[in-house]
Amino acid sequence: MAKPFDATLNALIAVRPDDWAAYFARLAGIPPGPSEALDTDLATTLQADRIFRINGPKPALIHLELEANHRLGVPRDLMRYNTLIDHEHQLPVESVLVLLRPKALASDQNGLYHRYGVTGSIIAQFRYRVERVWERSIDDWLRGGIGLAPLALLTDEASADLEGALDRFHTCLIDTGADRAVTNSVLGSSYVLCGLRYDNERVAEMYRRLSMLMKESTTYQAILGEGREQGLEQGLEQGRLRASRDLMLRLGTKKFGAPSTGTAAVLNGITDLGRLERLADRILDATSWDELLKTE
Repeated sequence: MAKPFDATLNALIAVRPDDWAAYFARLAGIPPGPSEALDTDLATTLQADRIFRINGPKPALIHLELEANHRLGVPRDLMRYNTLIDHEHQLPVESVLVLLRPKALASDQNGLYHRYGVTGSIIAQFRYRVERVWERSIDDWLRGGIGLAPLALLTDEASADLEGALDRFHTCLIDTGADRAVTNSVLGSSYVLCGLRYDNERVAEMYRRLSMLMKESTTYQAILGEGREQGLEQGLEQGRLRASRDLMLRLGTKKFGAPSTGTAAVLNGITDLGRLERLADRILDATSWDELLKTE
């Protein structure tokens, strides 16, 4: 998963994990059923993006890897993940590579990976599914549920008519009747993810427009209740803060180990987005959580 966006995607998936599990399980041909998120730690230094168990008539696992940047060698990693997941859970595993934007597509990402022996003969063959987010329609992602709705804004269809796409995204959010916390979380995530395809000025303008649409909606005002005065702007800011904190915890845990209760409390208490960004810039140079936080 792309580092600047992985925390945002994790936060989005966490809002409605069943939406993601059901959508991609269907694409992979797994019989429908209740889903269960599984631990993604596969080895000391290896972690998959997302794994779900689908408890249908034929239980199986769906493994998702999300990529926003061009990188060769991903299919080999997918095969490694798939093998470890199969060994751990003893169930069929379907791996799906989810590419978030056109520039993420690499020449070796064709759905089939071969491993060759010294003589040049094939000693292993691995098939996986490639999903190009931008090639699907806006409606396809919106029908997937509120947890997948922001992906509609990353499509080629949306890029060709962003104003129309924003109207349909807005309608989808309202029609779900989701509570304020869920709606604001999805809005915050969508704001960050739009940076994958559009420049900052365009993103800011489109969300100013969305803010007006949401404020004019009587349904959304009812959802907001007493908190409507903070409205969309607070939701977007909170979404960005949460995404940045999640990213710091994820990267820091991989480098320094799990934070202590006190350290986690300090990180969760940071409400200055600029401070979180400065900490992220220094994480590669620090040698411990204490050293990282003392630099502030």
